[in-house]
Amino acid sequence: MGLASKLAAAQAGGNTNPYGGAAPAPAQQQQPQQAAQQSYGAPQGQYGQPQQQQQYGAPSGPPPTPGQRPSSGQYSSPSGPPPGQYGQQGQQQYGSPAGPPPGQYGQQQGQYGQQQGQYGQQQGQYGQQQGQYGQQQQGIPGQQYGNQPPQYKPPQGAAAGAPAPGGGPNAQAILQSLTQCVQEQKIQAFYPPGSLDAIAQRVAASGVLSKIASEWRMPLELASDLVKLSLFDVILYVDDSGSMAFEQGGERIDDLKLILSRVAYATSLFDDDGIQVRFMNNRLEGNGIRSEQDALNLVNQVKFSGLTPLGTSLWQKILQPLVLGPAQQNRLQKPVLIIAITDGTPAGENRDEIFKVILRADNELKRSRYGPDSVSYQFAQVGDDMKAMKFLEELDNHPQVGSLIDCTSNFEAEQAEMMRKSGIDLSPEMWLVKLLM
Repeated sequence: MGLASKLAAAQAGGNTNPYGGAAPAPAQQQQPQQAAQQSYGAPQGQYGQPQQQQQYGAPSGPPPTPGQRPSSGQYSSPSGPPPGQYGQQGQQQYGSPAGPPPGQYGQQQGQYGQQQGQYGQQQGQYGQQQGQYGQQQQGIPGQQYGNQPPQYKPPQGAAAGAPAPGGGPNAQAILQSLTQCVQEQKIQAFYPPGSLDAIAQRVAASGVLSKIASEWRMPLELASDLVKLSLFDVILYVDDSGSMAFEQGGERIDDLKLILSRVAYATSLFDDDGIQVRFMNNRLEGNGIRSEQDALNLVNQVKFSGLTPLGTSLWQKILQPLVLGPAQQNRLQKPVLIIAITDGTPAGENRDEIFKVILRADNELKRSRYGPDSVSYQFAQVGDDMKAMKFLEELDNHPQVGSLIDCTSNFEAEQAEMMRKSGIDLSPEMWLVKLLM
């Protein structure tokens, strides 16, 4: 059963809580249970470094950050290890920490450039007295970023520990999370000290974290990870080849529509700009897509035909005009997250073209003031093509490219592996969060 079909079946069956226990209440911050740390495949890290293991639904430290993989990839608290993933090496993945700095979630972090704590250091729990949202870290901050002490004070207009609407994390806690993301993702060129306060205050005041936690039926702690989307411009790169239409009775297009609509919705909660959409073959462009209906209307205009020029179109339609060009002209406004959705292996181009364009972009960004971390890649598979799965595994394990990208297997494969390893029925919403994180 595909992603869209599974979600429809779950909703029709009244399955309101696929994660176990009572459904999360938006007006109450939940306290995760402690559980033994279990690895999600081989230990992953940011840009090839090892990182702290962490459970989905039971975090032992700060939430994941864009550009990295969730530390252990666990979705609740299974007794056995969760499913393996593409790649057994360090990844730059959109969503998992590469070893958070010392201290508990919600504590004031040091300035940009502060030396990170040793990987594997014991982390405090969400909700623990020493790690409550809004608490300030004691001690002297570390090295200063740019020789200017970025004193991250509580955002104006609200007390540091004032609760957010709907019971979500307050502005100070959100500020800590955003600050850590900027540090770990090395995107200080976009967010100098003092620039995050307004973002944190806006998100806290909106109550969107409680909203999406309730609607997507997930713990508030996990939903809070999505706040990192406010720091990125999201571009969806869509496979519109003929196989999307004629394989599996069109189910792949249904899954694609679901992914596009949900990503558009989630990002619109944190960024008024909306997402951009580019297709491999079709010249149709989507700009400022802010709602699920906008995304569906766009896909309905597309004729699915042609081959899969994965690398060629990535370079021509996204990297050159939307990333490298603006970076060379010093007008790149935000770091970019590219989410590529495909059902097959490259066709109509050299097989290694995708490797070449990613490395070329990385080298060019190194020469810009923004740095190579100004772009992140997430490759996600729809459909059950085994050749596509093998190719994405090859991409993820590549000695040079593997550390720059993340690959997520199709929903059916992830769900089956999760059930086999831990007995947990992976939900479509959790698969989508993994895709975004």
